[in-house]
Amino acid sequence: MRRIAFLCGAACIFAGVALAHQSPEMQQAIAAAREAAASNQQALHAYSWISTTQILVKGEVKDTKVEDCQYGPDGTVQKTELSDTQPQQQQSGRRRRGRVKEAIIKKKTGEMQEEMKSAAALVGSYVPPSSDKIQAVVAANGVTISPMADNQTVVSFANYEKTGDSLTLTLNAASHALLHMSVDTYLDDPSKKVTLDVTFESLPDGTRYAGKTVMAIPGDQVEVHIENSNYERLGS
Repeated sequence: MRRIAFLCGAACIFAGVALAHQSPEMQQAIAAAREAAASNQQALHAYSWISTTQILVKGEVKDTKVEDCQYGPDGTVQKTELSDTQPQQQQSGRRRRGRVKEAIIKKKTGEMQEEMKSAAALVGSYVPPSSDKIQAVVAANGVTISPMADNQTVVSFANYEKTGDSLTLTLNAASHALLHMSVDTYLDDPSKKVTLDVTFESLPDGTRYAGKTVMAIPGDQVEVHIENSNYERLGS
């Protein structure tokens, strides 16, 4: 889950996107977006924040982790765990379980953890967006740009990593700030769907950050919720 938190915190890096076959106006817009993203990412290095990660199964919270985060000298997010809590099961309930049932539960838990690791690794192939992959989608005419209400623009990349998947970015049409990112993909086959939704928020100085993130495996009713908050300037 640490990898998911880091990736989502860095999701606003919309770098290296070269749309050579687009109009001059579109090239100018993308260049502005890249510049704004790079400036925003640098601004985030001046802050520390609290990241809260919750794992939910069938809507029930199974684990909560709270970490203090900030960027290190190497540009990666460094984390200090503040808490790691798991709901306590009643001892009486454990006594009632037979050994066979406990073995089944342990096996299912292990399988779920492995599947979540696979989903996290898969999401890592989408966030941050890859210049080469985006250019491949552009060459295949897989980019859809849709102006929306409230001065927003939605840019969708079809068949980004796998056939039938999609990566969608919602930008402020004026400032080119990233407002929302979503991924719709799958694990081994299309029936094993994995989704990612990241909502970006703004600090008082205008710096953007990944406020809320949800990674889900709908077929297993498993979700990972990450919320970043309590941003403070370092040294203040």
